[in-house]
Amino acid sequence: MARAKKTMSPSSPLRITVQEVADRAGVSIGTVSRVVNNVPGVRPAYVKKVQAAIDELGWSPNIAAQNIRSPSLRMIGFIFSDIRNSLYSSMTKGAEEVLSTRGYLLVTASSDGNPEREVALMDFFKRRRADGMILTIQDENNSAVLSAISNWGIPHVMMEREIPMNSVSIGADHFHGTRQAVEYLLGLGHRRIALITGGRGTKVARDRVRALEEALRSAGIEPDPTLFCLDSFSAEYGLSQTQRLMNMKEPPTALLSMGVRLLPGVLEALQLIGKRIPDDLSLICGNDTDIARIVTPQITAVRYDALALGRMAAENLIDQIENRTHEDKSVRIEIPTELILRQSCRRVPS
Repeated sequence: MARAKKTMSPSSPLRITVQEVADRAGVSIGTVSRVVNNVPGVRPAYVKKVQAAIDELGWSPNIAAQNIRSPSLRMIGFIFSDIRNSLYSSMTKGAEEVLSTRGYLLVTASSDGNPEREVALMDFFKRRRADGMILTIQDENNSAVLSAISNWGIPHVMMEREIPMNSVSIGADHFHGTRQAVEYLLGLGHRRIALITGGRGTKVARDRVRALEEALRSAGIEPDPTLFCLDSFSAEYGLSQTQRLMNMKEPPTALLSMGVRLLPGVLEALQLIGKRIPDDLSLICGNDTDIARIVTPQITAVRYDALALGRMAAENLIDQIENRTHEDKSVRIEIPTELILRQSCRRVPS
C-alpha cells in the first residue's frame, strides 16, 4: 500500500504570521511581541486578546528556534517614561512604520519614569538580544542608567534626551519653540510669565527654562524663580501649581503649560478658582493636543511632529545596525517647532 503523502492545511500554525495574530486580536504587532516575550506593563485586556488569538490560530513564535538560527532577532526595544503620554504613541507609530518595512519588530515598554526600572528594562532587552534600542529616560545624569547604556554596547538612539556620552540624540527644537512663545507674549505686553513643565533633569526642561530666561532678560525683565514650576508632567501637578500661581499676591498674566498631561490639570484649576482664558490668564500649551483644539477658547500651542521624530530615530538606528556605524562623538538632530496661534492669549493694557 502506498504511503499517503502528508499535506498541510492553509490554517496550519506554520503558515500563520504575527501580523495575522495582531489583526485577529485587534492590536499592533508590537503588542503581540510584548505579550509573547512577557514584557512588563501590557494591559491585562490586551494580554487576554492576544492569547485568545494565539489559541484560535494555533500560532507559535518559536523564539528558541529563532535564537538558534540567527544571532539577530531583528527586534528593537523602545523604552519611554509614560505610556499615558500620547506623544509616545505617535513616536512609536512613526518608528514602527520604518522598522516594519525593514523587517524589524518594535517592542515598547514604559518605565514610569523610574531609573531602576529603566535599567531593568535595558537588561531585559539585552537578554532578549535586541538589535538596538530607542531610549527616553527620566534623568539624563543618573549614574546607574548611564552605566547600563555604556555597558550595553549595542546601537541606540536617545529620543528627546541628550546624555553626556557618545550617543545620537533626536528631538524637537524646544528652545526656539519656547522662545517664540515667550516673545509672542512679551509683544502682547505680558511681563509676568509663568512656566509649568517636568523633566527637570532633561535637555527638554533646560531648553525651555533657558528660552524663557533669555527672552525675559532681553526685554529687560529679571526672571522670577517663583514662577518656574519644573517638577512633574502630571495633571495633578498642573492643577496644584496653577492654583498656587493664581493665588500669589502678584499672579502671572500668562502661563506656559509645557507637557501633554499638564493641560487638563491647568484647565481644571482655572475652572475651580473661577478664572477665565484669556481674560484672567493668557495660556500657551506645548505639544498640541485634541484638548487644546476642542476647548473654548482654543489654546495657542507650540507644535512639532512626533511622528517624524519616531521615523528619524528608527532610520538612524537601522543605519547604525546594518552599516555598522558608530559615532565617536555626540550627535544632535532636531526638528523645528511652530507656534499655532489661537484665541487663548490677549493683550495686556499698558
